[in-house]
Amino acid sequence: MKMQCKSCGTELPKKAKVCPKCGELVGKQKSDNLKVIAVAGLVIALIGGLLPFVQNTDVELISDAYSFMNIDVPAMWYLYMLAIVVSLVLLAVKKDMFSIIPTAISGIIFIVSFVGMNFRGYESRKLYNLHSLTDLLSNGYEGSSYSVGCGVYVVIIGLILGIAGCFIDIMKYFKKDINVDSKYMTNSINRKVWSKIYYHRWFYVMFLPVLIMILLFNYWPMLGCRYAFTKYIIRSPYYVGLLHFNTMFTNDVFFWDAFRNTLLLSIVKLILNTGAAVIISLLLNEITNLAFKKTVQTIVYLPHFMSWVVVASIFRLILSVNSSGMINQMLMGMGVIDNPIFFLGDVRYWRGTFFFINVWKDTGWGTILFLATLSGISPDLYEAAQIDGANRWKRLIYITLPALANTIITVFILNLAKVMNLFESVFVTMNDAVVNVSNVLQTYVYRKTFGSGNSDYGYTTAVGLFKSFVGMILVLGCNYASKKVRGRGIV
Repeated sequence: MKMQCKSCGTELPKKAKVCPKCGELVGKQKSDNLKVIAVAGLVIALIGGLLPFVQNTDVELISDAYSFMNIDVPAMWYLYMLAIVVSLVLLAVKKDMFSIIPTAISGIIFIVSFVGMNFRGYESRKLYNLHSLTDLLSNGYEGSSYSVGCGVYVVIIGLILGIAGCFIDIMKYFKKDINVDSKYMTNSINRKVWSKIYYHRWFYVMFLPVLIMILLFNYWPMLGCRYAFTKYIIRSPYYVGLLHFNTMFTNDVFFWDAFRNTLLLSIVKLILNTGAAVIISLLLNEITNLAFKKTVQTIVYLPHFMSWVVVASIFRLILSVNSSGMINQMLMGMGVIDNPIFFLGDVRYWRGTFFFINVWKDTGWGTILFLATLSGISPDLYEAAQIDGANRWKRLIYITLPALANTIITVFILNLAKVMNLFESVFVTMNDAVVNVSNVLQTYVYRKTFGSGNSDYGYTTAVGLFKSFVGMILVLGCNYASKKVRGRGIV
């Protein structure tokens, strides 16, 4: 009995896997959903490679720990990380079963390293002894006992999920069946990924220089996150486990002040900038004289193109307490104040001044998207509302603002993902007098790294890693919110 394609009815050759006419897969089709559980497991295993494998049971000696980065053969750590990355790449190209192989290899590397290799225990910056992890767990060292660290459990859980997740298709419960017959799909859509890569090979050749640059300058430096778990010495950084994170979360009040300031300044700035941009857009939209409207738009846009250094210098002159300070001179001349106010040097006024400067500089640029949305509203709606007796205020409430609502939410969501990246605007306006209300995470890292004679690069790397983690949570949350609002994500 000859086989026929279920989609187009074409007679199929023996042992055919793909219909030669429509490209439909013959036989049982495999799901092409991304294996979320497997990806999550591999990411967990990747993180586990940075955590302690063996830990001193004395809480006060939290830095006395051993992880993959302590191994006497560093190539094993790199091979472990490489195997995890290869597994993630295979999952990304929907080669689920093939990803099990490098995942299993990473497990073998982990077991061999843990059981059969020596790890360095640092006594000082240059002096270290070699230890077997199994011997440390059994016999301890110099009177101290050791226990299995959290890294072992994290790696094991991650590798189990990485392999088991390939057989669990959780995404099928969220996948919508669009009921499109395969005969309406082109062969290129049904073609295997390697066939598509070969078909578009010259595009990949063109992309290769950019890919190399991204790998060298964006992804290769990401390996530096391992220094968050080390006491950084230029020649030989040595592992200190979770010491930096323990210090950061329990003993560093300046870190928490910077974290609170980052959230407060960023979120308030975002709300004010978005609100001001909407108001200015509405006002500009009401201007009927085209020449005047373009002139006002140009004036409003110009501050965006000025460097923050220039902006800070201008406002330092305008707000100066000396005779050159136009604002203070004007206020004293009007009798509002008796003595000049140091707007950028007083904790009571710095935040308000900072918000005003940001609104002045960035609001004009933010109006572009809102004006584009306003220009797309049909004039017929306004004419119909006017005929029905709606005045300008009601037309604004019932036509303009509902049309802008989706754009406002979208802009807010997209900018919320960048709240942790506050640096330049704060750095050029802050000073030691207002550091308690102006210091944010990025300026905290900068000042702690370059502003003191005793820099701790490992600790500041840990702070930066935590900031990146919070930023990642915000991006994923904003991506989810964007899907709900716009129907598509931002990443």
